[in-house]
Amino acid sequence: MKSLRRFFSDQSSTALPGLRTRECSLSEKGFTLIEMLVVVGLVVLIFVMALPSITSSFKISVNSAARGIASVITEAYNASVITGKVYRIAIDIKKGQYWIESGNGGLLDTQESKDKEESRKKFMKPGQQKKDSGFSMDSTITRKKASLPIGVEFEDVMNQLGNDPIIEGTAYAHFFPHGLTEQTIIHIKDRSDHHASLVITSVIGQTDLYDRYVDKKEAFPK
Repeated sequence: MKSLRRFFSDQSSTALPGLRTRECSLSEKGFTLIEMLVVVGLVVLIFVMALPSITSSFKISVNSAARGIASVITEAYNASVITGKVYRIAIDIKKGQYWIESGNGGLLDTQESKDKEESRKKFMKPGQQKKDSGFSMDSTITRKKASLPIGVEFEDVMNQLGNDPIIEGTAYAHFFPHGLTEQTIIHIKDRSDHHASLVITSVIGQTDLYDRYVDKKEAFPK
């Protein structure tokens, strides 16, 4: 009997360490999984809390870009009155760039002249130079082409005479020495669909800013 008790006692003592080891191993694995879940939960929580700030920063970028364009427009208008030249803001919609150009007082790209130029391009031979518009970048206002902030883009450009919004290519708004401007609406937006509208009025070169999309009927009431 004593020998049997000793045998079972020895077996119990040898089996328990293995059992404890397995239990500890399972416990450690379960704790690691809990840690991972906690980390994932914290990451999600931080992202959710930061999302409004990210969205707000995009909106700030749109507003900042709108103010920057408005400032350049004001400079172009003032320069036109002082120098007696025709100035214009050029907007490359696809590339998200804009700059100021100047020319002599007799220059103006009307819709009719643009249509004629497009027709002429169709019959141009390869390598033939395009017609000089008479305008060139004015380095006193924009030394180089300015770009919109990352995540902000031009939506379209509209003027009072045109029927459809310009959504591609290069659009222009002109400023004349006698103080009048070509009424134009410039729409910009960001990836979160925050909109801004710059409405250039015909008198005193004023640019009104709106934090929404403004259409022609609202901007140019009859």
